[in-house]
Amino acid sequence: LDGGTLYSLYTNEGKGRQDRKLAIAHHKRRNGKSELTIAQNVKGILSHSDDSFIGTVNANLMGSKYHIWDQGSPPNSLSRQSKSLLAVVSFTPTISSWTGSYRRSRAYIAKHQSMQLKNTTQVQHIKGLPKEWEEKLDKVHQLCSRVPNYNKISKQYELDFRDRGRAGLRIQSSVKNFQLTLEENGKQTILQLGRVGKSKYVMDYRYPLTGYQAFCICLASIDSKLCCTV
Repeated sequence: LDGGTLYSLYTNEGKGRQDRKLAIAHHKRRNGKSELTIAQNVKGILSHSDDSFIGTVNANLMGSKYHIWDQGSPPNSLSRQSKSLLAVVSFTPTISSWTGSYRRSRAYIAKHQSMQLKNTTQVQHIKGLPKEWEEKLDKVHQLCSRVPNYNKISKQYELDFRDRGRAGLRIQSSVKNFQLTLEENGKQTILQLGRVGKSKYVMDYRYPLTGYQAFCICLASIDSKLCCTV
C-alpha cells in the first residue's frame, strides 16, 4: 500500500489464546479530507470488487462529521444496489476539547437495521439510514458521548473503565477515549474505546451496533481533526 496509515481490528481471546484479526482499515487524505477503506484483508483494500471489501468512511474537511458506508453491490451483481449510509458520526468542539481534555460526539444509526450473513464471519447490511434521515429522527438511534468526570488529583477528565480494569487492562488517559450511550446521560454503555498503549486501543460494543459500525466509529475518533485543534 502506498502511503497512508493501516489499522487492524483483533478479537481479544484472553490469556493463552491467540487473538484473531477481524478487519483492517487503510487511511489516506484526499484534498485534506480523511478517507478510510475497511476490508478483511489487503486484497479488499486494493480492490473494492474483492469479496473481502467491507465498506468506506469519509469525513468533511474539518473532521467534524464522518459518513460510514457499506460496500454496495459487487460489480458482477445483477441488482447494482448503490451504497447505503450505515451511520453518521459528528464531533462538536467544546472548550475542553480545544485544550485536549475531551471531545463531545454523537453517532446516528437506523433503528431497524436490516442485514444478512454474507459469509461465515461477515454480516452484510441490507438497509441503512433513511434518506433525509435528519428529518426522520424518530427512525434513528442517537448515541451520545458520556461526559467524563474531572479528577482533581490527576487534573484530567476521566471516564470509568472499571470493567476493563477487572479484565487486567489498564486504560490510559487519552482525548480519543470515549463511551457512547443510547440516549443523553444514559446508563448503559453501547460502545467504548480506551487506549492501552502508544498505538493500541481496546473496543467494546453491544446491540444495536454491528462490529463494522463500532470499528468505524472508533476509527473516526482516532482520526486527527481540525475542528478540535483550531
